[in-house]
Amino acid sequence: MPYYDLRCTSCSHEFNQKASVADKSDLRIPCPTCGSTALETVFKGAPASFVKSSSEPAACPHAHLCGAACRHG
Repeated sequence: MPYYDLRCTSCSHEFNQKASVADKSDLRIPCPTCGSTALETVFKGAPASFVKSSSEPAACPHAHLCGAACRHG
């Protein structure tokens, strides 16, 4: 079962919940604060997988697949 970042549209409480896709789509997840099932998904940015330095080009995360001829980075 996946985890969802959710926000209650009634009380604005944000929480993380492990639930089935059916539970989420059928509105069976209650807000832990007010009990409302009127929830929206909160999308949070994922951290960068690598950071490019200004002095040198970033290493390609796929270099182990395409070798020295890598043009992904």
